[in-house]
Amino acid sequence: MQWGTAQGDAVLDLVIDAQSRLYVAGYEGGATGGTVDPSGDARGVLMMFEANAEERAPAWKKAFDTPGADTLEALTLHPDTGAVYFVGRTTGAFPGFSPRGQQDLFLGGPSGDSPWEVLYQGGSERPQHPRRLAFDGRRDLVVAGYDDVYVPSNYVEAWEDAFTVKLRRETGTDRWSEVWWRQFDIPGTDILEGLAVEPQGESIYLTGLITTGAERGPYVRKLNGNGETVWFQRQTQIGMDMMQSVHVLPRGDVLVAGTTFATLGERNYGQQDVVVRQLDGVTGEPVWTYQYGSSESDWVTDMAVDAQGNIAVVGETLGAFEPGFEPRGDFDIFLLRLDAKGTLLQRRQWGSAGDDHPSAVALDGRGEAFIGGYTSGALVCPSQGEHDAFLLTTVGTEPSP
Repeated sequence: MQWGTAQGDAVLDLVIDAQSRLYVAGYEGGATGGTVDPSGDARGVLMMFEANAEERAPAWKKAFDTPGADTLEALTLHPDTGAVYFVGRTTGAFPGFSPRGQQDLFLGGPSGDSPWEVLYQGGSERPQHPRRLAFDGRRDLVVAGYDDVYVPSNYVEAWEDAFTVKLRRETGTDRWSEVWWRQFDIPGTDILEGLAVEPQGESIYLTGLITTGAERGPYVRKLNGNGETVWFQRQTQIGMDMMQSVHVLPRGDVLVAGTTFATLGERNYGQQDVVVRQLDGVTGEPVWTYQYGSSESDWVTDMAVDAQGNIAVVGETLGAFEPGFEPRGDFDIFLLRLDAKGTLLQRRQWGSAGDDHPSAVALDGRGEAFIGGYTSGALVCPSQGEHDAFLLTTVGTEPSP
């Protein structure tokens, strides 16, 4: 399905609960094409689709709207209650909070009789861009992301800078407050995209890219529960590669997925390839690596893992990712499925004449994939505006090896 306003709309994250209900986070009605999208009066939105719903409409939708630009960036489920929590960014202020800078992060979830309230808003003078959200074993929340480029007036004072924040619920209230806030202060650009936290512990794994300097390249960083670095593993020395997503496995190792110009697997397929690696959780050393791609550039945007350990990776491609598929436009969408050992199970590709960007993938209890993002073309139906939100699924389709 595809929907939108006359401006910009996007799905930014997905999560599926134990009842197979699909929660969708993103924004609507935002201006696009600026330094940081969206701008204007974008509204953050949260929607829920019932399991096996035949109608292509959400069971409900809630908007989060200040006079500024608002988005919902990431979702997570409480490990005990199954309640949905979300993190977003705002250039305004929600009731009961004051703005800290150009763009704050905010946290939301259940409060009293309401399942959807803003529980925290914070930041610095720089524009915060939260990307991922997860609970740790203490039921604290960890938020990871980066500061967008900081332009206080007519000059750039700071480039993108990664951050990680631990938040804890205040005793006797539904409000949350900071336990610690870590900035890594790497010279140049440091973009943090991936976060995973030990479900029964406090170890934190981060993935991203440092573009310049001695630590240039895509990285995986492990933090302890106090936010201190345990190890830092650079995957290549290429400042255009990226480690986009990370997942903690039941025995403590981690899976990472990203994009590389290098040859980390058996071979390089074209320009930028997809790379999936299992790393030792204690040392960060590779256990196995899978690499695949088209003859053009392929860029990973998200990864999900099901209960059997099967892996789903989504991204965008300029080439023919699925054999026999004719590229449709600018960037097309791809889905890559692997088993727990990194053996290829399935390749899929979708596209329009425009730019199709998958932001997130989630897997249901049957292993079916749900993909959300945005498109500037007619991916499912005629475009409504600058770019539309979309949802795709593998339900009812045959796998292609």
